Amino acid sequence: MEGNSSRGITPPSVIDVSTMDADVSKMYYPYPYPSPDVPITDTREFLKIYYNASMRTRDVPGLTRRVETTVRGYDGRIDQQSSSPKYGYVSFVLPQSKYDAFRAELEDLVNSKFLNVNISSQNLLSQKVSIEEQQKQAETTLADYKTARQKIVNTHASAVQTLQSKIDAAEGKSDELALLNEQLANENALYARRLDNADRNIKYAQDWIKAVQTQDQTLLANVATVSGTISIQWISFWEIVQLYLPNYWIPTIFTVLAFLSFLWDRRRFGTV
Repeated sequence: MEGNSSRGITPPSVIDVSTMDADVSKMYYPYPYPSPDVPITDTREFLKIYYNASMRTRDVPGLTRRVETTVRGYDGRIDQQSSSPKYGYVSFVLPQSKYDAFRAELEDLVNSKFLNVNISSQNLLSQKVSIEEQQKQAETTLADYKTARQKIVNTHASAVQTLQSKIDAAEGKSDELALLNEQLANENALYARRLDNADRNIKYAQDWIKAVQTQDQTLLANVATVSGTISIQWISFWEIVQLYLPNYWIPTIFTVLAFLSFLWDRRRFGTV
């Protein structure tokens, strides 16, 4: 939303009554953008972990099923899955509290030569700071709106008391009494409008606080999970040989085999 700073938004002093039937959460509560000025003294970590692995196997469908079983065994959720004779894929989310045990079991499904793991993490502290700043601002705004409402109530009570005293003193004076009663009616009508607007302001601030709290809960829930993907590919016997034998051994083996074949041919033709 253009014009909103990373620290949140500044609410209007009076909310336009014509806009109150709209979805105020969409109008006023943007997602908290990362705060660019998190102090270095704030050493908190809200790490979101991303786990990605690729595996090679001769049995892609079988290994894909074992990966799914492992994910679910650690209270994880499968978000996407595909499997074919040559390629498999699993996208998942699981609790961070079970991440280490999950990794240990998952990575034991194949030999390390057939496994490649990439892990990344991001500290969502800047988003957390932005949410906390919005929450402070929303709570301050709510307190200000409640104070303003009480001022409206007190001002109205004082005005009504003054007018009522004048009305009591003007008994028998028709013209003056009619004018005072009209003033009292106007004061009551103005008070009703001001009080309704004050209540709307308070509702706005309360909704703002709830929205910020929801954002905070969403962030913490996001941090409490690990997102990951596992791709599984078929491997040929020749590729397995290449993995286990150093590159220089392969031409050496072929050279030896060629030499042995040459000797065999010489011996065979020499005896004919």
